[in-house]
Amino acid sequence: MASPGETPVVRWPKDARGACAFTFDLDAETLWMGRGVHEPVALSQGRFGVLEGLPRILALLRTAEIRASFFVPAWVAEHYPDALRRIAGAGHEIGCHGDEHERVTDLEPGREREILLRSLDVLTPLAGRRPIGYRAPAWQLSGETLELIARESFEYSSNMMDRLSPYLHPRIDGRSLVEIPVSWVLDDAAYFLFTGQRSLQAPGPVLQGWLTELDGIVEAHGVANFTFHPQIIGRPSRLACLRELIDYARHTPRLWIASLAEIAAHWRSTAAAP
Repeated sequence: MASPGETPVVRWPKDARGACAFTFDLDAETLWMGRGVHEPVALSQGRFGVLEGLPRILALLRTAEIRASFFVPAWVAEHYPDALRRIAGAGHEIGCHGDEHERVTDLEPGREREILLRSLDVLTPLAGRRPIGYRAPAWQLSGETLELIARESFEYSSNMMDRLSPYLHPRIDGRSLVEIPVSWVLDDAAYFLFTGQRSLQAPGPVLQGWLTELDGIVEAHGVANFTFHPQIIGRPSRLACLRELIDYARHTPRLWIASLAEIAAHWRSTAAAP
């Protein structure tokens, strides 16, 4: 493994120059509940993601023959179990994403572990397998998060923003977590989430920014870890952007498109290779 500041030797499958993952945080109402908002109209934006956005996203992924990663709060899984079954039935990965999109840094001692165990209990039967990936709500980790998920045998974290390529965290109890970095640059909420304090951006320039960022990440032999929210990207004009982005990625030479579980497994095997 490369030292901090040192450029790692990246070996992607099939001589690919870089990797790309399409990931979706199915937050539904919890995106607003986690902000302390319980007003009915605001919450209805979250339901749009499940009722309207998700079916169209799944159809788009099916047509493109792409396996994606979905991160789902336990509250959402309990209230929309059929949505989880559709995601799993389409062959996509399901990972843990808190309970009600709470900020783990605000929790009482011990509560973070309770939520993690609850997430596993709720998601596992609906996903058909035990989740191996963890994405914290709002990408916020406590000082204990990585230790907790390592001890619960998760394979990877997708939260940090310090690299363009995956890497291994220091060992915890003899086990290392793969980190698959994220970035606000590759997140739809940074451009399209209306909160009353900021205006929405037009889809076209955002799409061009994503395409340019993807090209740069491939040139750096990294991983483009896109993060979308069905209630945001599922609007027709933005779904058109996602369709163009996926088509561009599929036609980018030597780009490996995979789920985060696949990327983590490959990176772990590569890191262990001599």
